[in-house]
Amino acid sequence: MRTSISRKIVAIVAASFLAFLTTVDEATAQNPFYISATDTTIYAPDSGQIIGHGQYKISHVDGFEVVEGEDKYLDGEYDHEEQRLQPSVGDLPPVLVYYQHRYFNADGSDQYEESLEARSGNATCKFYESGVPDIRATILKVPPDTYAGATQLMLLVGRLREAAPRITFHSFNCIPEPKIIAIEAAPLSGPAAWAMYPGNLVKMEMKPDLGIFDVLVAPFIPKVYAWFDPANAFNYVGGRFDRYYKGRHVLMVRTHDANPVAQSSASAPREH
Repeated sequence: MRTSISRKIVAIVAASFLAFLTTVDEATAQNPFYISATDTTIYAPDSGQIIGHGQYKISHVDGFEVVEGEDKYLDGEYDHEEQRLQPSVGDLPPVLVYYQHRYFNADGSDQYEESLEARSGNATCKFYESGVPDIRATILKVPPDTYAGATQLMLLVGRLREAAPRITFHSFNCIPEPKIIAIEAAPLSGPAAWAMYPGNLVKMEMKPDLGIFDVLVAPFIPKVYAWFDPANAFNYVGGRFDRYYKGRHVLMVRTHDANPVAQSSASAPREH
C-alpha cells in the first residue's frame, strides 16, 4: 500500500515538473526575454558565508511587465527593486518605463535610493547619512535599450537564447551622479565550471564603454560577472557585483535543489 502511494506521489511530482518545463519552454518560445521567478542565496564573496536571501518575480499589471525583487540580509538590512516595462511586438525586448531601487538599514531607515523615469529622463540618486539625503538629480537622454538592475539580466538571457554574436545595451547607474553607460557583455571563454552551481555554464563580464575616459576610469569601476545555464534555457544562475556605488560586494546564486549549501547557514565553497 505504501509502495503504491509512494509511486503515485512520484508520478504526481514528475507530471507537475514536466508541466512546469512545458510552460517555461512555451513562454521562452513566445518571448525569448521571458524570465521565471527566481529565489537566490546571497554570499560574501571573500568568506563564502551566507549573508542573505533574495526573491525576484515578474507579473503583468495594466499592460506593463512588472519586475520586483527583494533581498533580505541576515544583519537586518534589506532592499526592494521595482521596474515597469512596456512589452514590445515580435521578438524585440520590452522597453524600460520606470525603475526604482531602495535600500534600507536594519532599523528600517533609508540607506540609499536610485530611480529613473525613462520617458521623461528624470534620474535621481540619493545617499543617506544619518537620515540626511545627499540628492543627485538630473534629466538624462534615455536610449530605448536602457535597463537597470534585474532587467539587465532579462536582456542578457534573451540575447543568449537568440545566439546573438555580440550583446550591447545601456545601463542606468549612480556613480555617484546619475549616468547611462554603454555596456558590452562578453563571454569570458567556452563552457565554464563554477563551484557555486552545477553544469557547464556561460560566464559573462559586463564591460562599460566610457569613451575617451575608459582608460582613466575603468580601473576604478568594480568588475561585474554573471553566470547563465545553457541547459536551462540560459536562465541566470548567479552574479558577482556591488549592491550599489561603493556598497558591499556580494555574490548572488540561484537557489537549486542540488545545492544544499544554499538552504543552510553554512559557508559555501569559494567561488572562482
